Amino acid sequence: MTHHIVAIGQLPPALNGFSLATGEMVTLLSEAGNVTVCNIGPPSGKLSLLKHPIRFIRVLGACLQLFRDRKRGEPTCYLACDGGLGLIYTSLVVLVARLLAYRIELHHHSFSYIHRPMLLMRCTLAFGGGRLRHIFPCDVMRDRFTDTYQRRTSCSIVSNAAFVMPMETPDIPKDRTHLTIGMLSNLTPEKGLDTFIALARQARAEGLQIKAVLAGPAGKVERFTIDTAVADLGCALDYRGPLYGEAKVSFYRDIDVFVFPTTYDNEAQPLVIFEAKAAGNAVISYDRGCIRKQVDEHDLLVPANGEFVPTALAWLSALLPEPAREPRREAIRQAYRDRHAKARAAASAVFDWHR
Repeated sequence: MTHHIVAIGQLPPALNGFSLATGEMVTLLSEAGNVTVCNIGPPSGKLSLLKHPIRFIRVLGACLQLFRDRKRGEPTCYLACDGGLGLIYTSLVVLVARLLAYRIELHHHSFSYIHRPMLLMRCTLAFGGGRLRHIFPCDVMRDRFTDTYQRRTSCSIVSNAAFVMPMETPDIPKDRTHLTIGMLSNLTPEKGLDTFIALARQARAEGLQIKAVLAGPAGKVERFTIDTAVADLGCALDYRGPLYGEAKVSFYRDIDVFVFPTTYDNEAQPLVIFEAKAAGNAVISYDRGCIRKQVDEHDLLVPANGEFVPTALAWLSALLPEPAREPRREAIRQAYRDRHAKARAAASAVFDWHR
């Protein structure tokens, strides 16, 4: 019998970790069976003022698609789980999918309903019943989810490494004596903007041969903070703005250490860390969400309540000078290639109906 998947979630052109991971999962699903795709993401631009009415209409359209496809082979509903009030849409889709006898795979990307139990998630679990299975990016999230809702769940572990392709990078010029750190994110205090700038300032104050590269979109207040820091630090801090395509690849090629001092409460398993490791960059990050499962012996994990700047500077100082920079980068790239292959296999196995 032919297997059919209705894939529902927020998809590009909205550019964030959630939509990008969902888009990559949809691409992978096309290898497992026939797929119908329903984008229930919010509108952008001027239409963003009508965010919720448009999203509600899109969700109703997805529910109608479930009804239309209910007799196509062995139907499965793949649903990327929203956070916060977006769980209203998630719970509605889960209810309709269960009533139509779909197997439901709910893919989690946020700790928003895990740090604190939410009635909407309890409703989602009740609506899904025995037809509902879960996909978590790491066992930390799975265990926290189980503790929060006091129930065992049928689940799979699929790392977001499945959705970030390995990257080849050119050799670093042998005459380069400085170390380059970089941060790429939506540049807000919660994501670590202020901490990254403080790290760059302190590195200069201590006379370390460290340059900093900052990238990503920034609001007006954050842009003022960045411009002030660039004026103060000069060539020691390079702000490149939002990056896409080859410019983004070049960012990872130009740095040695990716710095991600996030304190964002709902952080799960950020794609940027895997992007950095795919390019051969070491990583320094706070311990949030699933990040402890992303880093390895090449990286530095700072405790969630630890002192980031002095801890990071001490670690970076040990890398200066760096005679074995390229062998280290290749070791990180190779380790990531292995991780990506295993994650890809795990993602494919979720939709293996013959297991």
